[in-house]
Amino acid sequence: MIFRDHNRRDGIDCSGTYVLCRECSLIYLQDRSPWEEIVKFYSSSNKGHTTNAGHISATELRQKIKKNIPAWKTLLRKVRFRPHSWPLDPVQQGSKRLLDLGCGNGSKLFEFIERGYDVWGVDVSIDTIRVCQEVLSHGHFIQGELHETGLPDSNFDYIRIDNTLEHVPNLKEVMAESHRLLKERGQILIYVPNGRSFSMRFMKGDSISSWIPFHLQLFTKRSLSRLLTEAGFKNIKINGYNPSSWLPMSFMQFKNRHNPSFQLTCPGWLTLVCYPIGWLANQVGLSEELVGVGEK
Repeated sequence: MIFRDHNRRDGIDCSGTYVLCRECSLIYLQDRSPWEEIVKFYSSSNKGHTTNAGHISATELRQKIKKNIPAWKTLLRKVRFRPHSWPLDPVQQGSKRLLDLGCGNGSKLFEFIERGYDVWGVDVSIDTIRVCQEVLSHGHFIQGELHETGLPDSNFDYIRIDNTLEHVPNLKEVMAESHRLLKERGQILIYVPNGRSFSMRFMKGDSISSWIPFHLQLFTKRSLSRLLTEAGFKNIKINGYNPSSWLPMSFMQFKNRHNPSFQLTCPGWLTLVCYPIGWLANQVGLSEELVGVGEK
């Protein structure tokens, strides 16, 4: 057992225990709630449930997208420092297909549309898919589980699984489906919380990666590499990354651990203070996030 924790930011009365598998080093929620109960929160009408990205309206999302991208973020993308923006290369309009598994409200997909990719998305939330269909009219969006979509074999050049794999109850099935859907030499891009990160090791339940009942598993480099290998992927690379907001949010959650009405927002100064901490943690293998890349 690593530690026992409870839901901290959604007002849900539940708890659970994170356990480390000694064979594969996957960290998993031992006494998890039934999937049928968990999945309801992804389309919940309760705005306090932060799992439902569909709470944002199409109008709000359009306004958010119109905001200029900061110069520093544009630079980081150009030097390949920001892996969430991969693939970076522009393509001839519609010549390559990209599937985003767990696409949420689609806010992460606009940059790929701008580069010419034919964008597809799958999500279990009815609300988020409706927002995607309204705002991203040129995209293709499906509500449901991946294995229920009926998508044909070898259909995509890229598959993104961006902070989604920790939510799914059937890891091996999702990875097998992803392998089936990719074209030969197609790439899978996976972003997951690091179960042995700085915040998880030293802050435990105060880490934002400890999210019961939604984070069913957390990963290590070994467990993520093994998952990709067993699914048939090759040329696998696993790297660490520190999203700028993750450590600050963990510190804010720690500070407000006894305040049940706390809203998870961070002051700008805290983000600046945490940046060198995150950089150093990444150098010693304690990054907050893991980025896995594999090829079919």
